[in-house]
Amino acid sequence: MAKLKLQTIQRSAERDPVAERRSKFIDAVQEQRGYLAKALKGEKLTRTIERKAEDGGVTTVERPARAWFFQQGKDWYLQPRYGARVLLLDGKSNAIHAVKAADLDPILEALGKAAEAGELDKVLEAASQRKAKAKAN
Repeated sequence: MAKLKLQTIQRSAERDPVAERRSKFIDAVQEQRGYLAKALKGEKLTRTIERKAEDGGVTTVERPARAWFFQQGKDWYLQPRYGARVLLLDGKSNAIHAVKAADLDPILEALGKAAEAGELDKVLEAASQRKAKAKAN
């Protein structure tokens, strides 16, 4: 140990958190567009995930998709999310209304373009903040 040159250093992260949030949201929008295309064709909404098997191999498993869109009454709604959190796009509203399911794809496309342009940076930052848990007395 005497021959080693020891130092204390703080490792810097070269990643931009704003760009990472944008990228994650844009990827999720593209995934939702795929789910919507399946839904419009009448296909079952599933996602394929890989799991490690006990023997060390990898198996694929079908899981239900977590779609951001749903029908309530005759109308369709889209609730954009960042992870599991629903985004409050204007600070208070949590859904975008559409008359029919086919109208949702242009909405998703517009959300992706808005994220690319940085219009959703504050909304994504607010959604990414962890809330402090209440302490039990």
